Amino acid sequence: MRACLDWTERRPHLGGAAGAALCAHALTAGWLTRVDTGRALAVTEAGRQAWQEHLGLAAQDL
Repeated sequence: MRACLDWTERRPHLGGAAGAALCAHALTAGWLTRVDTGRALAVTEAGRQAWQEHLGLAAQDL
């Protein structure tokens, strides 16, 4: 696992295979949804609940 600084938001995020796998799972599970056709993602209500339950992240942290 490695941290990666996002060049657009200038915030650290999970990169590499672990980040790709987590993103793919979250999209499949309906925790994330794509915004338009770009790279942007939005967290769904199911995602907010899942991130809280599984990772202890509050809505303001997402």
